[in-house]
Amino acid sequence: MDSLTTLRDNLADLTSYGLVSVAVLIIGFIGLDLVTPGSLRTLIWRENNRTATVLAVAQALGLMIALAAGIGAAPGLELWRGVLYTAVYGVITVALMMFSFVLVDALTPGRLGSLLLDHKTPGGGAAHPAVWLNAVLFVAIGVFVYSALGL
Repeated sequence: MDSLTTLRDNLADLTSYGLVSVAVLIIGFIGLDLVTPGSLRTLIWRENNRTATVLAVAQALGLMIALAAGIGAAPGLELWRGVLYTAVYGVITVALMMFSFVLVDALTPGRLGSLLLDHKTPGGGAAHPAVWLNAVLFVAIGVFVYSALGL
């Protein structure tokens, strides 16, 4: 295989997996927005809500771990199959993350989303401590998906 063919194939892989990864991250953000009260976008970019930011960052990190596993499990597959499988793994990971958020919400007193995202501290202090539980769960789910794919 000559170097131009390798470059073409690598660019096709990079572009395809990059686009599916961005799409899954957007789907994840929309999913998180659906299970939390208010507009996640407003909470993060307009209100500078640290707890909402921690949740979104942890989710993105967990999703990227799962997406990396999907991409890593794809060598030897036709590009379209690898991209499709990676997209499916990503969407399932989003579903698992949203399920974990709803489950923790059901198992804790009060409405978890409201507790986390409406948390006010003097001077715009630290995020609500319970956010770290959800953040760790989101990253852990990404690691579980990574492990489940045998990497």
